Amino acid sequence: MITTITIFLPLVGVLLMLLMRNADERTTRYTALGVAAAPLLLVLYVYFAHGDDLGNALLTQSFDWVSSLGIGYRVGLDGLGFGMFFLSALLTLIAVVASWDVRENLRQYYAILFVAELGMLGVFAAQDLILFYVFFEITLIPMYLLVGIWGDENRRPAAIKFFIYTFFGSTVMLAGFLALGILSGPTFSIEELNGGSGLSRAAQIAIAAPILFGLLIKVPAVPFHSWLLDVYISSPISTNVVLSGILPKLGTYGLIKIAIPLLPQGAEPFLPYVAAFGVINIIYGSFVAFMQPDLKALVAYSSIGTLGFILLGIASGNAVGINGAVMQQVTHGLYSALLFILVGIIASRAGTRRIGELGGLADRMPWAGGLLALGALAAMGVPGLAVFVSEFMTIMGGYTAFPVLGVLAASGIVLGAMYLLNMLRRVIFGPIERPALAEARDAGPVEMAAVVPLAALLVVLGIFPSLLTNVQRPAVDLVLAAIGGS
Repeated sequence: MITTITIFLPLVGVLLMLLMRNADERTTRYTALGVAAAPLLLVLYVYFAHGDDLGNALLTQSFDWVSSLGIGYRVGLDGLGFGMFFLSALLTLIAVVASWDVRENLRQYYAILFVAELGMLGVFAAQDLILFYVFFEITLIPMYLLVGIWGDENRRPAAIKFFIYTFFGSTVMLAGFLALGILSGPTFSIEELNGGSGLSRAAQIAIAAPILFGLLIKVPAVPFHSWLLDVYISSPISTNVVLSGILPKLGTYGLIKIAIPLLPQGAEPFLPYVAAFGVINIIYGSFVAFMQPDLKALVAYSSIGTLGFILLGIASGNAVGINGAVMQQVTHGLYSALLFILVGIIASRAGTRRIGELGGLADRMPWAGGLLALGALAAMGVPGLAVFVSEFMTIMGGYTAFPVLGVLAASGIVLGAMYLLNMLRRVIFGPIERPALAEARDAGPVEMAAVVPLAALLVVLGIFPSLLTNVQRPAVDLVLAAIGGS
């Protein structure tokens, strides 16, 4: 029952925001902060009380929804989704803290953000294909509105592009879900469908193709990525936190949770192509990031590159790679959210995001500059930080399955270091290039409250990765058993 309460708790925030018509800005922000903290506290309780037994009956709930079609409300937690379940709650709270750039229609902004949180939590807890799709779609309209209403001057074209790409991808994915559920029962229970449900190899391949295609658009894998840069650039910083940290993982999580274990023979022929997409993401994202004059665009393309490691780990089909991919979903969300918030802080002080016009942050903004360096080092995969552990595992797992692709993926670490170190050299060190920075204030208490937890988690998980890997390992073993991996 606690899982359902956690999923739908954001609805309380939606109702409060709609009812508080005469509340001032301060009251609205503190109320939203309290609402956003509640799901996170429940998730932390689940971790400390049931982290070694996420299959506990207290965390699951199931009842028939459309019994004639085998559709049910089935929710529960496992190691594949728990890390992202936690991150969804955490980043929503961070987004509320980081919403200083939102001044107009604040109540409506928080209400829509809480609807998006409901959808994100639901995706990572859903144990039914149709329920997964419903929650998957619930995230679409709120994110469209958050970008289209509160973004910059290019917000509307960016929001429309985002909607078209992701709605098309999810519709194609739904076609695969319907085919799988109808041919297998009918039933849409993920537990009952595990392992192929007795379908022939040809049937599994035909069903897997649209599901994989739809999920790869959501990631996004190159060349389905053109919507991503426009959305990231146009969004408010607080929206970027959720967009970069959670939304792409709806696609990668679907690959790990649904496409591969439910259709093992159908997904198998496509895995080398998924791995190749991952390596293309890594190399393409690195090269294009190097050429970006805009700091926010650089972080966006860095994010595309890091998502490639997740795809490679998923496609590896072995324990090291899949464990790395599951962990990389969380570590990517931490560092990308951290960097986007810091970009917003720097841009608000300097009046620009252009790398060539920044410089000298180490002198005027030591906390912001230092945390930017930490985030960049995490993105590079420097040992001692969480991304190193997950990235190393995905490369090793990928190398075991696809040696050439594994070597190419490893080169992405070198490429990432090149553009990120170049960015740090130009932004943090050297002379102050813009007069506004000469008198710039460092990050304040509210801004630090948004970034310090993310930085701390990157360090803690880098030193103690078992805090996450011990939780996810039993679920990964079940995926390996379904696909015959090791």
